[in-house]
Amino acid sequence: MRGLLFGGALALACLSALFVVSARAHPGSGIVVDQKGQVFFQDVVGGAIWKIDERGKLSKYADVKGGHWLALDVEGKFSKATPKYYQRITPDGEKPALIHADGGAPLVVSSDGNLYYASGDKDDRPGGLALTRETPDGTRTSFSPALTKVLHQIDDGITGLASGPDGSLYVACWTAAIKVKLDGTATALAHPITVKDCDEDKADHKASSRLPLLRGLAVDSDGTVYAAATSCHCTIKITPQGQVETVLKAERPWSPTGVAIHGRDVYVLEFSNANGPATEGWRPRVRKLGRDGKVATLATISEEKKKSPQKE
Repeated sequence: MRGLLFGGALALACLSALFVVSARAHPGSGIVVDQKGQVFFQDVVGGAIWKIDERGKLSKYADVKGGHWLALDVEGKFSKATPKYYQRITPDGEKPALIHADGGAPLVVSSDGNLYYASGDKDDRPGGLALTRETPDGTRTSFSPALTKVLHQIDDGITGLASGPDGSLYVACWTAAIKVKLDGTATALAHPITVKDCDEDKADHKASSRLPLLRGLAVDSDGTVYAAATSCHCTIKITPQGQVETVLKAERPWSPTGVAIHGRDVYVLEFSNANGPATEGWRPRVRKLGRDGKVATLATISEEKKKSPQKE
């Protein structure tokens, strides 16, 4: 099954059944970079979180079950993560902390200090048509009914979440990028998104077969969005004015699934055969698009590394 089963007509018809998802349903989108420039990323099939330190050394950070999404909690305030499917994998008291999602839906710890995650009709039912906000003390409230309204209007669902420099949330969808302000107002930054040089590779499940199938995304200090256009085999840039441009292409069988930003450098998580089932072979790699425009492959997880990894 390719891509995510979020939003759209199918989600509206059977929301409660769609979002108890398997860690094998699609490759992960989880990649984050901490203040030191250390990169953490998920290997959904290998069941691991990998780390690339500031010197470029690769090591296994943690063994986990599956993996869909990963959030960086800079202040380490979420001692126990939190809704079902989510797990803090950094020891309590340490910061920053990583929150790993085996199933559930996209999540992010925003610059306002709260955790946001995609949800369904109820806070305890992970989904993709609404947002839930959770404070460090565990209080949960629904957030931004305006976003749900926009998602219904465009017949789409949440496939990625990121926090902007002003505390706004940015939402990835199959065909759109949406900005949600702190007051809950939501506007489409770009919709429908057309990638002019798309290397078309639609997901093999009809519920997630619309192009360009955005997945993970990140936002720089200027409010520019970088997003994984998974079914176009490329990473795109969306300006605050909604202009779309391809900034990094991936040769087949690789496709981007997640994006992180550190300074002016863009880090992209890519998986082999990301638009197909796990039986086709999902292997992760991380590439960096530097501020100078140069592209470097920082890590590729081979079968050999999975069998005999160096662990911290």
